[in-house]
Amino acid sequence: MDPDALAELAFEALTSTRTLRSAREHLHDLVEPKLAHNPGTAALWSGFIRDRRVPPELPAALAAELRHDERFANRIAELANRALWRRRLIPRRDLVLGIAVTLVGGAAAGGINWLLNPAIEPLAQDEVTKAEQAKAQSKGVLGVKAAYQIRGDAFGWAFAEPLSDTQVRDLLAVEGEPELGPLALAAQPVYIAYHYWGELHNFTRLRMTVVNHWPKPVLITDIKAKVKRTAPLSGALAWVGAQGSVEVIDIGFDLEEDDPRARVTNKDGTLGDPWTYGENVELEPGQTQPFNLIGRATKSYCEWHVEIHAEIEGQPQVFEVKDDQGKPFVTTAFADHYRQRFSYGPPNGLKWVERGEGGMFR
Repeated sequence: MDPDALAELAFEALTSTRTLRSAREHLHDLVEPKLAHNPGTAALWSGFIRDRRVPPELPAALAAELRHDERFANRIAELANRALWRRRLIPRRDLVLGIAVTLVGGAAAGGINWLLNPAIEPLAQDEVTKAEQAKAQSKGVLGVKAAYQIRGDAFGWAFAEPLSDTQVRDLLAVEGEPELGPLALAAQPVYIAYHYWGELHNFTRLRMTVVNHWPKPVLITDIKAKVKRTAPLSGALAWVGAQGSVEVIDIGFDLEEDDPRARVTNKDGTLGDPWTYGENVELEPGQTQPFNLIGRATKSYCEWHVEIHAEIEGQPQVFEVKDDQGKPFVTTAFADHYRQRFSYGPPNGLKWVERGEGGMFR
């Protein structure tokens, strides 16, 4: 879009009373530093905040910023269009019904008035809408599934307590594959995967799929993690090591932040801007959107679940996401010291070997 037209669109979104609040606030937070901190437009911006009048100098100044910062322009375009989405949401079936009423009724006042004022809907359409909404409510407005992803990273398992003599014998009897054998169910192990991105991060990979069952678009405005943190598990460590490469993660959480929000993952593995910084997702009715999520920890044992923040016809709602048994996801950092340690593979052959107490294997 032409920068001048995009700047006008941005101010239309900022001044309209029929915009999505969260997108409008994000847009405001992006535009304000560019104009409020510019000596040439600071006073004009203050006047705009006070009385919502837009002098032509403000869109012109914003257009100048858009011309030399493509990333900024893309974010402004995304948020302005998201903010104004309600104006474009006259459902196609409503429009078709309106045209049909007009054609059947000719110049009858009811048909013409309905077409000019979509708020006056036919009774039949109102019943259809209610039925669709009731069906969506029965399924859940958003259908969400999340499952652990086990990949070829450096990995192993941690245990809250040392293994019993019988459990140690069972583990040492496992050969051929880096598995836990009977311990997989009996000892409540916590899977660990890690990678070194400038700092050692243990993490949990999830594949989350969101489906919109609502008969109108749903806007996902934020994704957060709610976390309960304690000390890392230190009873025992069964460590396999690296078995393959690490794939790119779409969005990630630092589980040790005060209020973990989904963040974009940079090429070097660091977590960058909040994912919602111009990346809101609008789901059309029936649309499915997959997410790759990662939760990281460096010093804690974390039980956590995901919160999806969405707007349903302009009203905010929050959806909790846990595993398929309704339990929180678990991520644990390495403990400084384990009472038992076991390692797998070379130079020991394809089997587990007891290594005594100590720290993690590097």
